[in-house]
Amino acid sequence: MPTATIDQVIAEAKALPLDKQKQLRDTLNSWLAQPQMTEAEFEQKLLRQGFMSNVPPPIVDFSNYRNRQPIQVAGKPLSETIIEDRGE
Repeated sequence: MPTATIDQVIAEAKALPLDKQKQLRDTLNSWLAQPQMTEAEFEQKLLRQGFMSNVPPPIVDFSNYRNRQPIQVAGKPLSETIIEDRGE
């Protein structure tokens, strides 16, 4: 993952000569003009690539989830363990 923050990118873009800023703007505009996939198209792509074996139907009955209570887990939160494992 890139380490530059959006603020750094903006600062660097402002420092560019005007012709390079225009080139950057044109590039960004072309990226943004590309059509975005719908959720159904994305699911079909995942199926074709073998990341999913089927697309489950949407959940319409939420009664099983209404009174759900989180369980207590000993130790530190899982998110902390993941961050430590990543070396961040």
